[in-house]
Amino acid sequence: MAAKDIRNAYRLRSWRNNIDRLIAASECSLEDICEYTGMAWNGKETSFYIKLPKKRRTYIGIGMALKQPAEVINDWLTRYAGKRRLYIKDISEDLVWMYLINANLREDSPETNYFLRYEEFQSVAYAVFCEKWDEILMGYVDTAEVEVSLAQADYSEEYDGIKEFVAEHMDAFKTAYVRPREYLDMYVTHIIDTCRRNPANKTVRSLNSMRGYLDESMINFLSGNSETINVIDRNTGRRTINIKHVPRSRKKYICLCLALGMTTDDINCYLDMMGYAPLDSMDSDEAALMSLLSEWERSHPLQRAYKKRYFECEDSANLTEQEEFRAVESMLQLRADLTERCKAEGKEFPYA
Repeated sequence: MAAKDIRNAYRLRSWRNNIDRLIAASECSLEDICEYTGMAWNGKETSFYIKLPKKRRTYIGIGMALKQPAEVINDWLTRYAGKRRLYIKDISEDLVWMYLINANLREDSPETNYFLRYEEFQSVAYAVFCEKWDEILMGYVDTAEVEVSLAQADYSEEYDGIKEFVAEHMDAFKTAYVRPREYLDMYVTHIIDTCRRNPANKTVRSLNSMRGYLDESMINFLSGNSETINVIDRNTGRRTINIKHVPRSRKKYICLCLALGMTTDDINCYLDMMGYAPLDSMDSDEAALMSLLSEWERSHPLQRAYKKRYFECEDSANLTEQEEFRAVESMLQLRADLTERCKAEGKEFPYA
């Protein structure tokens, strides 16, 4: 059996053991979970029981059906699905899920199905966000005291909880994903600054000039202000009320990290900031990537010394200007090097 199949079989066995244990400890059954989530029940052949679910929403629904807290659901998301953890600062989706999970834990009445009411609660949450947009732009601080009137919509008292929840977290939205975005900005800034100082480099002078190393979607993602989650209106230059959605694919983040010259430890640091599990040695693609990166890093010592100096603030890492130029050139060439290495071996590089 291939290593990937062994890993998948182990994860599925672990997943089923988790479900069996939680069902045994509760009054819930597989059929009850299906009814709660709206999925089809097929006895022991029920889809989420015989294979690992792929969708984030499925894990959330199963967790809510079994009255599990966010900590357990987050563990499932990272361990079994390779998805990111729920992030309360994400108004576009996760904040509402966090509210509903918590409300579900407090709810004694089985008649209330918070999972299937996600869309309506999300619409209320976004209405609150829209109403309080001015407070965000003006840097409003004491949002815990905000009175939410929602004059433009008539919502009943059952939504008071979500309205207050959003209002209390308004400040947090301003800093959503700031740490991982700043981590990326740090790489981009130092790479461009070093290239500008290199008289031999006539190409990389700005983020836009990094096309070829970065694809269009990467440049678009990196071009936004790391301190805001909002879209910039191209006509006025002002932040709009629209939310700039971050990529949802873990693989895309790995590709982006490689394009900026990150190796295993750097990538794992970024993935953790984004709420993902680190590179997995039990996954065939990721194990092969880690092996390639380890070999590449041994043959490119200057890039690690450069990172220690500029990204880890280690003064002991002294480099000449020429060595810094060579370090950055090797970082920008990393993804191409790995692609060529795989091509020479008759393999396709999954992160090209």
